[in-house]
Amino acid sequence: MPELKTMEYLKKIYKKRVNELQELRNNGVKVIGTFCIFVPDELIFAAGADRTILCGGKNETIPLAEQYLPRNICPLIKSSLGSIVNDGCSGIDSCAHFGLVDMIIAENTCDGKKKMYEILDDFIPTYVIDLPQRPDTDIALQYFLQELESLKTELEHFTGNEITSTKLLDRIKESNEIRKLLHQLYCERKRDPSPISGVDVLKIIQKQFFLSPTEFKHILKMVIEEIEHIQPEQESNTKPRVMIAGCPLSGGNTKVPKIIEERGGVIVCEESCTGTRSFWDLVDEDENKDPMLSLSQRYINIPCSCMSPNKKRLESVVDLAQEFNVDGVIYYTLQFCHGYNIEAYNVQKELKKAGIPMLSIETDYSDSDIEQLGVRIDAFLEMIS
Repeated sequence: MPELKTMEYLKKIYKKRVNELQELRNNGVKVIGTFCIFVPDELIFAAGADRTILCGGKNETIPLAEQYLPRNICPLIKSSLGSIVNDGCSGIDSCAHFGLVDMIIAENTCDGKKKMYEILDDFIPTYVIDLPQRPDTDIALQYFLQELESLKTELEHFTGNEITSTKLLDRIKESNEIRKLLHQLYCERKRDPSPISGVDVLKIIQKQFFLSPTEFKHILKMVIEEIEHIQPEQESNTKPRVMIAGCPLSGGNTKVPKIIEERGGVIVCEESCTGTRSFWDLVDEDENKDPMLSLSQRYINIPCSCMSPNKKRLESVVDLAQEFNVDGVIYYTLQFCHGYNIEAYNVQKELKKAGIPMLSIETDYSDSDIEQLGVRIDAFLEMIS
């Protein structure tokens, strides 16, 4: 696959965004940190604030977190807390934007996270929204709507700005524009061969919640224009088409996708929070409807493994695998992520019915298992070729 100019541009954007966030704070704009796609960006922006995602994908900050947290919990949770509590210790590679947030809005997707937030609140004000675990009921929708109404009130108080229906609807339309561009990018990946590597797409998606909406839209338009002009290879593609499903691949975490593509596969879709779940469904833009209700209906339907029963996710995995014409699915879970680990059984059962092979792997952020993963992925790619 050709080198994309967009990727070079992306490498330079981090420092620019850090400086932008610092300037915004100096001018009195509140910067909100989030961990999860269940927190609606639209509310944050409608309150006149900016936001950056804080999910950690770096191994270097985990030892700091283990001063507060047990070792046998998800590395994403430890990496996230470690980045917040980092006090500039020598040799620790952290993220500059973690120190630029005025408040964190979190969510109780799993037990490890919600208990970590109790510690996190000692370091930075943390507001937690509650999630109903059975999203397919009217009671759950009403409960989640109430939670978002409470969040709206909290944001208005924190920023001093009123969130009007007009402001919120404008932000909904802006977010939907980004979702449509992401759909367009993913549609290009249905081509055979795919014009862009999965690792490059992941790096772009990982920036989705760090950059401003304006900058992210600019990057998406750049990469779409580039790959639209890539001519298909003369010979038919022989690389097996792979979909990754499971845990999010947070910023700094590209280990498994790199192994897959270095070993000869090509990733054409990601069923994850750093993939289709973040943009697949749009928010209803009906101007005659309460935009808070529209937000609630869209966000409660995100098929996270914290939901039970989780029929929508099982259907989504199979549908995406078929839509992107994949040869196999690599089910990726982080150590001690019980929700996704346990749900792997039902996902594999549904994929088997559809005749789609699946490889289940469990890993962390360290490099200790790279060779072992490589051997297993090699065998899987050979099987599905």
